[in-house]
Amino acid sequence: MQAAAVDGASAPPRTMNTLFGLQAFLALDSLVRLVLWSSSLALTTALFGAWFGWPDKAFFGSPLAVCWTWTQKLATWVIIYHNIYLLEIIALRLLIPTPREGVYVMGRKPDRQLVWACLIAVLTKARYEAPFPGFLMHQVASLPPFFWLLNHVFGPRSQSVNVTDPHIIDPHMVTLGRNVVIGFQAMIAGHVQERDRITIRRTVIEDDVLIGGYAVIPGGVHIKSGSMIGAMSLIMPNTVIGPNEFWAGIPARKIRDLPPPGAASAEAPPTPTAEA
Repeated sequence: MQAAAVDGASAPPRTMNTLFGLQAFLALDSLVRLVLWSSSLALTTALFGAWFGWPDKAFFGSPLAVCWTWTQKLATWVIIYHNIYLLEIIALRLLIPTPREGVYVMGRKPDRQLVWACLIAVLTKARYEAPFPGFLMHQVASLPPFFWLLNHVFGPRSQSVNVTDPHIIDPHMVTLGRNVVIGFQAMIAGHVQERDRITIRRTVIEDDVLIGGYAVIPGGVHIKSGSMIGAMSLIMPNTVIGPNEFWAGIPARKIRDLPPPGAASAEAPPTPTAEA
């Protein structure tokens, strides 16, 4: 009995089954998406009927004037749907605490910070992958007032960023400076997942940084001002990239130094005029 107690005390803690964790996340993701979609549809239809009403004549088989009236009504309905969908996502996000930075073990009973991170990830997916008829969700979310609301509530917080369809995971753990350009399908995260633990670390990208398409930037990376990341590059976690440096490769490494932002245009020769 004594030997058994010693063996039990020295046994490592049981970790979470990865397949079960993935299935639980997918079930939660499906549930949240269905609730957001159905509630947005119901609320939009009810408000539209009370405010505007629908045409009396049927859409199919009617003259062009009636069909045009229908399309105008439907366009207005779609705009209202986008606004309600985004407002619901913002309201749900406000109810979830922002997880703290740290290293968390994926045990049988996950840490509360991982639960918050998982819930925020579900809402982030629902924002970026909105169901039909949310085909203009990215455009509406990029315009005032939702641009300010989403940046403040979700992140990443920035005042001047040129984004081309990236995948910003954990936007609440990503800080972007001014004049940052993020290329197509670049992935920026605020965490690093290993076999039995998850590390949550803030990713900081300073001013005048250019990130090439399909680049991968995990949690804990700090890219200082004026730097450039080559396309399809993989930055290792917790890497600090100095100012005005060009990094590329898998894994990425420093290739060369860059001139400070604006130096190339300042040294450019004057444009010839017609008199010359």
